[in-house]
Amino acid sequence: MNLTVSPLNYNNQKTAFKANTSRIAEETVRSATSDSRFFSGFEKKYDEFTSSVAKNVTSRLLEFEPLQKLAEHFKHSKKLYQHSMTTGSVITSGLYMQRTLANKDMDNDRKKTLAVNQGLTLILSTAGAYMLDKYLTGWWDNVTARYAGILLNDKDFYQNYRNQKEEAAKANKPLLEAMKRGEKVKLKESKGVLDMVKANASYKRIMARSADDAKILRTKVKGMSPLKAIIVFGFVYRYFVPVVVTKPANKLCDMYLERKKAKENAQQA
Repeated sequence: MNLTVSPLNYNNQKTAFKANTSRIAEETVRSATSDSRFFSGFEKKYDEFTSSVAKNVTSRLLEFEPLQKLAEHFKHSKKLYQHSMTTGSVITSGLYMQRTLANKDMDNDRKKTLAVNQGLTLILSTAGAYMLDKYLTGWWDNVTARYAGILLNDKDFYQNYRNQKEEAAKANKPLLEAMKRGEKVKLKESKGVLDMVKANASYKRIMARSADDAKILRTKVKGMSPLKAIIVFGFVYRYFVPVVVTKPANKLCDMYLERKKAKENAQQA
């Protein structure tokens, strides 16, 4: 008996198998969610919760006039992600400070000192986050160029990006000296990674084959910038501040209060 299966028949069988498993999975999930009281109850409660948040929190925030003015001011900013994460941290730290000052179990000196520490920590960490974000810009651009080269399957992309940046820097060197002398000159701008991607031959072939694939590639490259902001600001606000800054700040607060009480006791004696 000949058990050989032709490629065509095999592919047809494989496709049918995939379709059947997908349909079975969908029916299983549908059955579980429709028949299970747990899932139906959870879904109802979740819908009620999200509707309540949208009505009582989100809508009020969106209608809050200062927030609307802030959004209008920063809507074209190139650092939108950075500003958004900073805004979230300001709100969070503000709530911590408010709760600290409203804590009835603390004496007034301790409450005020802790609140000041929290405010200073916010200011210093925010300034540090922006400085670190700016400091890493050049290095991150190189990382993005390497990533773009991988997406394009172009081994020379990164080196070409580096070469044109070096050429621009050489051309701008005498121009910068002229600027120091007060002369009005126009510096030569180096191309960004995305601009070089759009001019790349591999990208043009992808664009000719599928506009959707080209758009996805551009989105991946553009997404590297907010990714850097998320990593930097997330590291500073979620790790550096709680682990490195908060504990020493609290110790300084305790030392200050101990010295103040010792001084008051000495004056009373």
